[in-house]
Formats: sequence, structure tokens, C-alpha cells
Amino acid sequence: MNIDYSQFYRGTTNIPSYGSGAYKKDTLVKYEFNTTDEHGNKIMDKMSREETLQAMKDIRSQYGDGVIVEFSGDGLAALAGGGKFMSGRVMTEEEAAKRAARDAVFQAENVIQHENTHRIVIPNYETNEHLYNSLAGAGDNVISSTMGIISNYLMPGDASGLSEQERQDMAAFGLEAAMYLAENYLDESHAADFMSAMETVAKYGLNGSVSDGGKVIYNVQEGQVRMSGAPGSYVDMEGWLKANDTELYNQINELNQSIINHKDGENHSAKFIELYTKAAKKILDASSDTKKDSGYADWKEKVEKTKLPATFQNVKYNGFQSFLESLQNQSSLSNSWISANISRFMKWLAA
Repeated sequence: MNIDYSQFYRGTTNIPSYGSGAYKKDTLVKYEFNTTDEHGNKIMDKMSREETLQAMKDIRSQYGDGVIVEFSGDGLAALAGGGKFMSGRVMTEEEAAKRAARDAVFQAENVIQHENTHRIVIPNYETNEHLYNSLAGAGDNVISSTMGIISNYLMPGDASGLSEQERQDMAAFGLEAAMYLAENYLDESHAADFMSAMETVAKYGLNGSVSDGGKVIYNVQEGQVRMSGAPGSYVDMEGWLKANDTELYNQINELNQSIINHKDGENHSAKFIELYTKAAKKILDASSDTKKDSGYADWKEKVEKTKLPATFQNVKYNGFQSFLESLQNQSSLSNSWISANISRFMKWLAA
């Protein structure tokens, strides 16, 4: 039975090629199966497991080996856990657990994950301004990837189960990912400033202290002018604006939703830089909370003297596969960790 799946097609994106030979991939094709449209009107029923698997098989058969096909949407019933087998028999707890594990793997491999849509504010005003000025004109995927690098590798909120060496190596990995962005996605006028800002952020992270419960606490001083509302670790911009400027908060929230929904015809990057600049000015002008920071010079000197980990050597940035291979066998991080996080990074850039 032939079915027209064109209504579910959401676009094609060229991606930096990775893999080799028959496994080389250079194109991402997206399909989205939602039960309602953006206005909440019902447009389809949830698909059965059989219908879902058949749709995926039919769609993938239309493309060659160099294409990754990704699926999303609440209509994909195959992603929902079920309590019964096709025969109607109720699963045992062990069977249900195994199925949940399989579904989790299936979702990780086939559903587009919308990460890093919230924009981070670094409490130190100078560094914050430096970072976002360096991202002026960058694509949405580059800004999103930068947020992911900071929140997951340079200044993670949790370090449970990690040794100090692993935490250092994760920061080193984050800087290599940042360098990949600088080499491949930023022009020369912005790349150096971007890396300078990211290295400073990494130093903030390396100076963080880990509590007994694994939470990382960052003592980032605000600078010569205090950023009103900023705590001692990074926060998302929306959190500050929600409490201080509802109108601007709503504008940024609408922009984030537009990014998530991949609405066409909008320059998300330029709009974000515009809104961020407006928010930064409001923060700087919050005179009721401004103050001179005592001991700031000593803290700044300590940060500047912090040595960045020289974990990885001779890293290649000319493609994902060579990037992956050049990072392996050089750190306390396992090759499987490196591979999984390179794959995650690739998805950020392809989104």
C-alpha cells in the first residue's frame, strides 16, 4: 500500500560528513508526525507500532546510504511504552524494563532532541558581553551548540561520579568542541574572540568547587559593575527577565519557541543578538543593585593564572570523523564517551 508521506517532510540539511566508505553520511532529512498542528487542531491519529515501523521503512527506502533520516512527533506511537504484548498478555516487570530500555535507545537514535534552546548568562558582565559579541552573525545551530558546550562541559551543574581528572578532561573536550566551531563556523573576525571568551568560561568552571553531593558551585564575580539578579553560577536569561522585565521575557520566550518549531522566514540569530543586547543593557543599567566588587582584582588574577588542561594534542577539525578519531585514546574519558558526545555535538549542529 503506497502512502504519501510528503506532508510530514520538514526539510533537508547538509551536515559535515562523517564516517567513511559505505558508512559516510553528509545529509540529514527530517520528518515530523504530530497529531495536532501549531494551532492545536487535530490533523492525524497516533500511529500504531506497525504503522510507525512501516512508515520509517518506507521513508528510509527513498534515500541513499549517505542520508540520515530523523523522525519526531507525538504521533509516533512506537515510542510509547506499552503494557501488553501484541497477543494481549500483560508484560512481566522484567519484560517491561527491557522494552523501556529498547524504546529509550530507539528514541535516542530516531527522534530529534531539542537541546540548548535557553540562552545562558555568565554572571561576569565583561565575559558575557565578550562571548555574545563574538557570536554576532553566527547561525542558530552555532549559538545552540555553544550553550551546550558551556552547560555540559565547561560549567556543568553536576559532577557526580566524576574524578577530578575526568572533570578536567571534560573541560578540555568542551574547548576542543568550541575550537571546532571556531574553525568551521565562525569567520576570522569573530573566531579568536570566541575562543578567548570560551577559555575564560572554562577557567570559571575549573575554579568551581564540588560538594559532597556532586553539585558544582561557581564563585564567578560579576565584574566592576554587578549584574543585577545574577547568582554565583550561570543562569538562563529567561530566569532573570521573568522576574525583572516580563515584556522582554515574553519576546525571548517566543523566539525560543520559534527556534524549536523551526519556523521559516525568520533570522533567529540576528533577532536573538538584538534581544540579548537589549537585555544586557537593562542588566547593566540596574543601578539599584550596582556596586563595586571588593577583591575583584585578586579574583580576576586568580582566574587569569588558571592553567587550561592540555589534554588533547594534534586534534583535527576538518570533519567529524577525523575530529572523533584524533580525540580518542588521549584522556581519562573512555572512547565510548568521546564517541557518544561527538555524536551529540553533531546533532546540535545539524538541528
